[in-house]
Amino acid sequence: MVRLAVAGSGWQGQGHLSTMKDINEIEVVGICDLNDEMLTKAVNKFGVKGFHDYVEMLEETKPDGVIICTPPEVREFLVREAAERGIHCFIEKPPAKNLEMAKKVDEILDRTGVINSVGFMYRYSGAVEKTRELIAGKRVALVRSAMLDGLALRPNWPRWFFDKERSGGPAFDQAIHIFDLSRYLLGEVDRVTGYQDNLVVSKADDFTIEDSFSVTMKYTNGILQSHTHTWSYPGVVTQIEFISDELHLTLDLVKGVVSGKVDEIQVYFESNDDALYRLELEAFAKAIAENNQDVVLSTYKDSIQSLEVALKVVEALETGIKVKI
Repeated sequence: MVRLAVAGSGWQGQGHLSTMKDINEIEVVGICDLNDEMLTKAVNKFGVKGFHDYVEMLEETKPDGVIICTPPEVREFLVREAAERGIHCFIEKPPAKNLEMAKKVDEILDRTGVINSVGFMYRYSGAVEKTRELIAGKRVALVRSAMLDGLALRPNWPRWFFDKERSGGPAFDQAIHIFDLSRYLLGEVDRVTGYQDNLVVSKADDFTIEDSFSVTMKYTNGILQSHTHTWSYPGVVTQIEFISDELHLTLDLVKGVVSGKVDEIQVYFESNDDALYRLELEAFAKAIAENNQDVVLSTYKDSIQSLEVALKVVEALETGIKVKI
């Protein structure tokens, strides 16, 4: 049994708590939050002991690992206090607020040698693994990706998502999933350029983000990718399309399906991707139990590359110039 504690009782923290209660190999031993109202709700809902003091939680519960679900600017202290006690760290995306902070966290993880994982759950998708198999050794020339959601149209959605300073906006907070997965499948990004605007939801004092953006990326291997993103679409679409003279595949991350053609042969593969959060947490627990970092598909060190792409996309959108990575 792997004993885990949780830092942060917000939407993501409670999501992981809900997932872990059904995983036999995991015992949740504590949850910490500075917000008394949110902490009380989580404690009552999940029957886990609550703490306002993070270090006190680590000292009293002595977990094997900690699930860190705080905003990205609150990471270095939490990782250091855990890692220096030999407590392994699962860190939600984005891995940090900026590269300077990310490098400090990475140094802590390197020095202490604890198991680490970052919450890029799409890497655990069966459809993604099938896509890797299908494109291996094949030429990919063009990639089209889209992530369409309606967060900005939901009146009850937490307002901090729409504060550019706090959330970073859709490119930093959500599209980083696409940037990470694209790196995982295609290689490293060399440069980006793009545009943003607010044609559906206008900017205001409590809405300082763009509601939509479009970006073009060039990889070091020459692959070109266009990505379209919005938070003002009344539905959910998350897809990546791979195009060349050898293949034409569409990876649908909502449905867990990859379909199309490879060498003129029709392809259709469907996986059960309803449990991606469960799979990433099970992998983290297994890595701890076996003391094997290789079980984890998204390490902190690798996640820094995805963070850099997201930060450079934000820079390109705000400046309107090509940004080299």
